[in-house]
Amino acid sequence: MKKKINVLVRVIVMIMVFVITIYFVNIFENRNYKNLAKEMNDAELPLAYVSYGDTLLNCMHGYTSDVDITLLRDSITPIDEQKHIEILVQNDKKYASGYSYEIRSIAGDSLVEKGDIEAADNGSGYDELDINVRMDLKKDMEYMLVVKASSEKGLAASYYTRIVVNDDYHEAELLKAVQDFHDASFDFNALETESVIGTYKTEYAGASTGDSFGLGHVNLANDYADIMWDGLKPTVVSDINIYIKEIDVNYAVIEMEYNASSITDQDVTSYYAVKEFYKAGYSLVEVSDSEADGEDSYGDASYGDASYGDASYDEEYSYTDEESQGGQAEETSHTEPKITMFSYDRYVDEYFDRTGIDALNNVYEIGIVSSDDLEYRYVENNRKIAFVRNGQLWMYDYDQGEIIRVYSFCADDYTEDAATYDAHNINIMEFADDGNLTFSVYGYMNRGDHEGKLGIGLFTFDYSTLEVDELLFVECNVPYEAMKTETSRLTYYDGQKFYYMMGGKVNAVDIKNRKQSYIAENLSAGDVKVSADMSVMAFGENEDQSQNTRITLMNMKTGNSYDITAGDGECLICYGFKDSDMVYGVSDIADAGVDADLESFSETKYSEESRDNIPAKRLYIVGSDGSQIKEYAKDGCYLMQVDVNANLLYLTRGEKSNGKFVAIKDDFITFKEDDSKQTIGTVHNSSITGYDRLYFTVPENIYLSYIPNLNITKEKIDDQNSYMIMTIEREKVTYHVYDNLGLSKIYDVAGDAINYAESVAGIVVSSDGEVIYRKMESQEYNTIAAGIFHHSTGTVDASLTDCLYMVLNYQGVQVTEDEIKQYSDPVTVLNTLGKKKGINVTGLSLDMLLGYVSDGIPVISRIDDGRYVLIVSYNDEDVRYYDPVENKEIVVSREEYIDMMVVCQNESYTYVSE
Repeated sequence: MKKKINVLVRVIVMIMVFVITIYFVNIFENRNYKNLAKEMNDAELPLAYVSYGDTLLNCMHGYTSDVDITLLRDSITPIDEQKHIEILVQNDKKYASGYSYEIRSIAGDSLVEKGDIEAADNGSGYDELDINVRMDLKKDMEYMLVVKASSEKGLAASYYTRIVVNDDYHEAELLKAVQDFHDASFDFNALETESVIGTYKTEYAGASTGDSFGLGHVNLANDYADIMWDGLKPTVVSDINIYIKEIDVNYAVIEMEYNASSITDQDVTSYYAVKEFYKAGYSLVEVSDSEADGEDSYGDASYGDASYGDASYDEEYSYTDEESQGGQAEETSHTEPKITMFSYDRYVDEYFDRTGIDALNNVYEIGIVSSDDLEYRYVENNRKIAFVRNGQLWMYDYDQGEIIRVYSFCADDYTEDAATYDAHNINIMEFADDGNLTFSVYGYMNRGDHEGKLGIGLFTFDYSTLEVDELLFVECNVPYEAMKTETSRLTYYDGQKFYYMMGGKVNAVDIKNRKQSYIAENLSAGDVKVSADMSVMAFGENEDQSQNTRITLMNMKTGNSYDITAGDGECLICYGFKDSDMVYGVSDIADAGVDADLESFSETKYSEESRDNIPAKRLYIVGSDGSQIKEYAKDGCYLMQVDVNANLLYLTRGEKSNGKFVAIKDDFITFKEDDSKQTIGTVHNSSITGYDRLYFTVPENIYLSYIPNLNITKEKIDDQNSYMIMTIEREKVTYHVYDNLGLSKIYDVAGDAINYAESVAGIVVSSDGEVIYRKMESQEYNTIAAGIFHHSTGTVDASLTDCLYMVLNYQGVQVTEDEIKQYSDPVTVLNTLGKKKGINVTGLSLDMLLGYVSDGIPVISRIDDGRYVLIVSYNDEDVRYYDPVENKEIVVSREEYIDMMVVCQNESYTYVSE
């Protein structure tokens, strides 16, 4: 018995010693770690879809933070006059326990309707939500539908799609046309003559986009073989998400998103993120019965058997007795539906695969790309490289033969929508020789501790421990599409303060004190230039170059700023940065009225965007400390456009001749590089794999031969990180241009935005959420002269007030001249006193201005001696305007009026109808 007790005591003592030893070893081993590490939390939020017949449309991701819905244009859902909406929520993880909905004005400031929703199980793992809208919704007016899912833990996620009531958008036929085109692109053995794609290519009247990234971007101008994947033969491996991005009675913009894979002859599987954009229109065309011969006039592109909703079409043909007896009959006709494919663009981005080492050519494959815009950094000895692909941050260490996936919402699962959702991106801010990284992640957080939130995260990566540490997260209300136009350009961390651009400000957060301030405000995204390493930025005082007499250069690494000022009668323009050196030009304000002879520049780089710039007579390069490095000036020579490239400045030049700028020989400013120093770069090559892919090139002393080992990081659990919430409130109205890929550019002046939208076939939406421009066919002639009540005070100085008085009166608003004179800006007058949204359309061509008159809207235009007139009528040859100085209507030719407008730089104002 005593032996048993002694044995038991020994066992207990040994266990105690073991536990104590483990305790102290754990303390010793982790003495340099404040916290443990963990893997990123899996996504929990369900996805929501609009149910449309047998199809799921407009996939919606849940937001757990506030969202500025005026900037959210992910999708739009047309509904009929019954106003029934069916939403399916993929609630297989049982996040949601209750649902409600809201319908708001597109500006978000007015609640139209709200209510709770009783969910039903549709038997396929989805919660089915039926919404029957009670309130009257105005036809063709956009509203925002917000579906809210609440959890038993007290959490909530909101889902957004715009809705619009109209029975005549023909979305069923358009959706089927898009589906047929997509399906045809995967029918690899079909001949062009047998494919619906061939039909659309034959009818296509557009042009190529001008880029050349092989399969990375194709459109209808490409060869049929390119649209058919040129032998790649991929397979779709995920759901195909279909989004209606824009729709009206004229056309719809429809997007398809999915992931695909292909297998090479060497049994290597590659994965691709694919986006397809279609701009298609529906119309009824008149077809001769003899031509139709019982068949649709557009052959394979017919949609009589549309399976989306109730889109069936049946046409009966009747014949006269004469025809049935073989006699001569009058030709009869009927109308048939026709789908026109205005444009098609497919963008393909290959997911990075660490196995892409090509030892023979000594390159590392990045993959098929839709753009050359690749974010990457390398260390001094070129032995390490960090880069961003498809929202993933990678770091390759040549010496250690390993590659680290530093940050990613998506692991290797390319089938899950939540994992591969790409509404975020990454900026690399610092890459040290030891492999440590500082980076920022901005946009929508797919998973992790901030899942469903919008914001910016500041992170560091410790290569020795493979840990990612979050130093700061700033939650905001700006959707990714709007955020990226600013935040992608500037995030910088100096070790104490984190700088980032958002809301027209350069914000600064002191990490230690957890305090936020800003160091610059009222900035326009298009007017801010930033150095490659984001440590230096420059901005002007005014987006209008003629009023821009100062450029501020800010060095965030040193905390110093420098002001560069123009001389009398001069203005400045910043062209950008060469490394950390700023390039800017000095122009004469008087040259703003001098046109360019565009024909003479037809063979040059002179672009549409540069035509708004005043050519510079001198060019300067200054360092990050404000010191002048170089001056460029030649008598009689003007810089029409300056392109800042890697090793040179490309100068498109002109001279004055007969009152215009005329092209002369281009020039260059080169930067001497150390020819002996080789660095990592990128190159396109199609000879290696048969398809145009992008590759990393390495110096000659590096030999790529082995597939690197893969390491995955973990998140450091750190209670010391900072969390902040920032709500962006816009201080001025801005105008956002949306093209195929979403938000493209932001402008302060509506006319500039409309001009750009015209060039990219886009639309313009104000920051209040209203569509102010969408390309539409204008009438051949129109007049609103009879509706204009003439008002004249007989002076040039008062002509603007007279025109504003007439426009407001035309809207049915009774005002006095004194009320109008309280405001200095015409747009403010229209917005404050009027019933419609006023816009500054300065810079638009006469043809585009007449588009407003075509819609029954008068246009205020400045001409000749500075007087303002009201355009009220037009036809294919002439323009009629009311001149309040002369107190009469005047008719001139279009050419004459264009000459009169140019004198005042096409200054114009109008408004948009609802």
